[in-house]
Amino acid sequence: MIRSLCVLCLMVCLTSACSGDSPGDEGPDLQADAGPTDGGSTQGDGGVAGACEPFGRFGAPGTTLTLPGPSANGEMYIPDVQARFPSTNWSTLDRLYIPAGNYTLINLGNLPHRQASRLLVITNTGGQVVIRPNPGSSQGYIWAMSGGSNWVLTGRYDADSGTGHADFPGHRCGAYATSRERYGILSDDLFLGDGHMGLGIGGAHSFELEYLEITRAGFAGLRILREKNSDGTVSPLNDIKLHDLYIHDTASEAIYFGSTQGAPTPLGSNLKVYNNRLVRTGTESLQIQNLGDGTEVHHNVFAYGAIDWRAAFANYQDNNSQAQVRGGTIRFHHNVFVGGAGALLNFFAQPETGDVPLNVEFTDNYFADTLSLGIWFGGTAGAGARFNWERNAFRGLDFGYQGVYPTATDPGVVLSKAGTITAPITLKENRWEGSRRFISGLTGGSGTVGSVTATGNVNGAVTALTFVDTGLPAGTTTRQLERWTDKATLAPGSPEMTYAAGALVMHDGQLYRARVQNTNKPPPANSAQWEHLPVPVDDLRTAPGTEWAQRGVGLLDVAP
Repeated sequence: MIRSLCVLCLMVCLTSACSGDSPGDEGPDLQADAGPTDGGSTQGDGGVAGACEPFGRFGAPGTTLTLPGPSANGEMYIPDVQARFPSTNWSTLDRLYIPAGNYTLINLGNLPHRQASRLLVITNTGGQVVIRPNPGSSQGYIWAMSGGSNWVLTGRYDADSGTGHADFPGHRCGAYATSRERYGILSDDLFLGDGHMGLGIGGAHSFELEYLEITRAGFAGLRILREKNSDGTVSPLNDIKLHDLYIHDTASEAIYFGSTQGAPTPLGSNLKVYNNRLVRTGTESLQIQNLGDGTEVHHNVFAYGAIDWRAAFANYQDNNSQAQVRGGTIRFHHNVFVGGAGALLNFFAQPETGDVPLNVEFTDNYFADTLSLGIWFGGTAGAGARFNWERNAFRGLDFGYQGVYPTATDPGVVLSKAGTITAPITLKENRWEGSRRFISGLTGGSGTVGSVTATGNVNGAVTALTFVDTGLPAGTTTRQLERWTDKATLAPGSPEMTYAAGALVMHDGQLYRARVQNTNKPPPANSAQWEHLPVPVDDLRTAPGTEWAQRGVGLLDVAP
């Protein structure tokens, strides 16, 4: 949900958290190797990958630089990498290597601006890079990167490209079920601080993130922002790719992109978000705003959102996902939105001065399992803008929001919009299950009400989308899984939570099942009341051979 919190400001460095520019045990290693130096990409943005991704995505590296490893206290603190290594040619360096090891903090700043045809690839070398603070640490952040453009941060194992490590391939070759803690770069905040991001990026644009695992962030897993300039303007957040990321078990959002602080905001044109697993988030799985022309969000799984809906940091932070658009052609397609408490999608149109007209498409998405609304469409949009919802499916809209908000009532519709949205809206060939109307004013699947034109929509059974293997106990329903809390702090009077026998909860990133009914019994310390289960494996590819796989919805990289 939209809010204004100082903890969301990206901190490139907090003095209390950094011990100074202290080198590790090893100095930098600068090498020039034979071979091509073109760092261009050979892989497109498609949602369907091969069973085993070919090597050579970035080409063979030429010049490389290996950074110092962790210092005696586990830090890599290089807030100005170009000043730290002045003899490096930052316009042609092919690989910037982070040595394997356990880090309590990484601050890597003033990354270079590069040409799009000559990417700087930043990756792990020699094994896995783990960023994990010491338990009880009071540091203000764990991982910050800033500056530059046309760089890639990757934990991908690619022998030909000289990236990653063979022992930490992540989900390469479709190995989603065994990918946990096996990515080349892993951020684990231990739920240490309420304002902590698993990775915070500021002052940069035109970059790419892939093959990273982020877990147990005290706030958002991944935070991307550009602050206002000294003259009050804001530089754009353009040409960013976020794909093949595994972000799970976060206190708040998995991805938080852009600003909710009011105009002017950083325009996020050409944002590409695809092939990601964003799983078991305390609040929204995905929160992206300030979206501009060329943005495309596709073939992602946003699963088990808002599992902390009873005790989140504020009221109504409990949608599966949230998106806010500003201008241009923007597409959301072939995604899976599963699990929420409020809306499955909280959607806003908020153009700013100078933005081009909006043309937004939601096509071939699967929405399921929440306790209130399917879609909320707010903001302001009039003549010149248009919105198209086509071939989407909705099921599992079973009202139960009064469990925390007792005055809430069943919305009675799948999609609800604000009166300030007067732009043309097309609803075509969508399908929804249950007794609700699709939108207020229409009793069936076709007709016209205000600026809304509906054709060929069907109210009928929707086949449930199934995953290859969630790792949850057989028969578990989406809304059955919640984050453990001693009290429902957002309900009137903050009553204690009583869990029935069989209840499934997450606590500190671990899965537990109630053996008996219990109240105020934290799972780790009460084995008589709670059974500790294996962690979910999260192979969230769409099950092959099903209707949804045939329609190309969700993650589709299924190994033969």
